[in-house]
Amino acid sequence: MKPTQSDVVFNETNDEESGVTAALCQWITSLSKEDIPTPVLERAKHLILDGIGCGLVGAHVPWSEKAVEAVLDYEPEGQCNVIGYDEKLGPLAAALLNGAFIQATELDDYHSVAPLHSASVVLPALLAASQVKNKKVRGHGKNGESHQVAESTPTVAGIDFLIAAVVGFETGPRSGLAMHGADLLLRGWHSGPVFGCPAAAAASSRLLGLSADDAESAIGIACTQAGGLMAAQYEGMIKRVQHAFAARNGLFGSLLARNGYVGIKKVFERSYGGFLSMFSQGNSKEIPYDVREITMGLGEIWHTSRIRVKLHACVGGCHGQIEAIEKLQMSHPDRFASDALRHIVSIKVGLSGPIFAHDGWEPHIRPLSSTGAQMNAAYIGAVQLVSRQVLIAEFSNERLDRDEIWDLIDRTKCYHDSQFDKPNHGCGARVVISFDDGVTVEETVQMPRGFDPPITDEEIRTKYRKLAASVIDQERVDKIQELVLGMDQLEDISELLYELAKPTKQVLG
Repeated sequence: MKPTQSDVVFNETNDEESGVTAALCQWITSLSKEDIPTPVLERAKHLILDGIGCGLVGAHVPWSEKAVEAVLDYEPEGQCNVIGYDEKLGPLAAALLNGAFIQATELDDYHSVAPLHSASVVLPALLAASQVKNKKVRGHGKNGESHQVAESTPTVAGIDFLIAAVVGFETGPRSGLAMHGADLLLRGWHSGPVFGCPAAAAASSRLLGLSADDAESAIGIACTQAGGLMAAQYEGMIKRVQHAFAARNGLFGSLLARNGYVGIKKVFERSYGGFLSMFSQGNSKEIPYDVREITMGLGEIWHTSRIRVKLHACVGGCHGQIEAIEKLQMSHPDRFASDALRHIVSIKVGLSGPIFAHDGWEPHIRPLSSTGAQMNAAYIGAVQLVSRQVLIAEFSNERLDRDEIWDLIDRTKCYHDSQFDKPNHGCGARVVISFDDGVTVEETVQMPRGFDPPITDEEIRTKYRKLAASVIDQERVDKIQELVLGMDQLEDISELLYELAKPTKQVLG
């Protein structure tokens, strides 16, 4: 029999009077450049650069263009830029599309313990908020009297954008850790759009200059819109947009709160109908959620530095599997030569519990959609075996039905391996491959590249330049990098917004 509200035992993990939401909002609104260590600021700039590179490439893939067509058909013209397009839209529509572009090719960042793609929720909200920050708005005071918010300075300084990004990068993972992070994936929720709503609200609240009280309203409004079903990974295109929903929802919360609209207070700590309480329902944990994680180590532990940067164009949970196969290919070149792959009789892939549930499913439809292929461990492993790299091109329509890939998929079996359920090991993998002469080889990767040590800033710049150069000219590649990495010195980010809005090329047919 399930416990009722009256059965709940209150302690420090679920204390409604803990004040964590208010404390987080005080930190959001008071954070200064001097409070943030220089390496964290530098990393934040590189995460922004990585997200922009993903957005430039993702702007004109087929599913992004389809989204643009639909949005332009129904949304009026506005004042906010859309990456890679001449058109301007209102802030919510622009945030939706820009978030969809950053997530479009599965190359954007991820947090390995509290899974979300931070750039795809934080950057779209901030880009749109930057272009409406100085708009005069009507609001209402606490007694209902009408007032006008005074117009602020005509520019948005780069350092303000950067600090707001750090706020978002810190808030998202904390929201996830408070409900056991990847457990949400295990239960079929798309965790990133859930954790991303408060992240986008926090970031945009900071950039818009909201008070702590209004920021708490914004986060409450964002959290009541949170959701996302992981069944989106199998067919269709909608998985590409779900983090963008979080960007839009967080921004919407901030815009409403800016006009005096009051949202849910204590949204993290409320036991009845609260964010953590509801999304932890059914997790079977002894401690379903822990409100203390929201502010634990705030200002001392920096999740900005713990956000992982992808080197492969697929779900982050399969990066350990890719690298285990890479090692086997290097150690046994003859056995893994292209003409020798026919001798493979079985491939066994051990994954963590959340990643097995998320990506270890057996394909029952051929071909998979591009989304499904990027979310399927058997397909991803086969691509690495055949093509020896997992790039965007491997998921184009004309490559999804190759016999050599599907022959290997049919020989692949994924299973849950509990050794990867340890903290920070969730993206590891054990790969065992058997051949028709009786030989078996295996390789285990506990943590893929980018965990310990993290991907370097230089590697992020290299990734950005490679991605961006595939869709824009070299002069523009250089200019965007210069503007982003010098962001803390910019008096105005308008030039960056202008460079992002110029048209980009299509990378997939």
